[in-house]
Amino acid sequence: MSASVTMLLAAHRNGDSAALNQLAASLYPELKAMARRRAAGGAGSGATTLVHETFVKLLAGGDLVAEDRKQFFGLAATIMRQIIIDEIRYITAGKRARQEVTLADTLIGDEGHERAQFLLQVDEMLRIVEQEDERLARVFECRYFAGLTTGETSEALDLSVRSVERLWSTARSRIAALMDESNA
Repeated sequence: MSASVTMLLAAHRNGDSAALNQLAASLYPELKAMARRRAAGGAGSGATTLVHETFVKLLAGGDLVAEDRKQFFGLAATIMRQIIIDEIRYITAGKRARQEVTLADTLIGDEGHERAQFLLQVDEMLRIVEQEDERLARVFECRYFAGLTTGETSEALDLSVRSVERLWSTARSRIAALMDESNA
């Protein structure tokens, strides 16, 4: 399947409009599974919205910049993080009527505002980690924000499973330490 995704991405870059539809059909189930793992309680509509918004952002510039399956899922993880955090910032800033059900509502579930504030703090700490160690940040982003498994993260970032496990553990510890420092 990796080769077919790579071929479809190349065909899309070369102007084959049908390739994008084939790519979307091929990758949609995996993106939906990622989004379901990330959405609170596997909320179906939240996962669907997250996947659709991810595709919109992936294609926002008119070109899909991923060269292969690995890059595609790494990019999708980053975009899912951006979407989740942007949506949470938007609702916590009070810019939307609270009776409107938003993507963030489905992602953060009933925990509400406290959970939203926690996710914003995690994102802030992840930005610090990004400056210190890009690989730690990418692994955390894939596992935490995109809901990728260890194997999927390994594939997306072209790392061994053992490296992903080690980096995931280190990233969680580092972010927890930063959060403890900021809350002290």
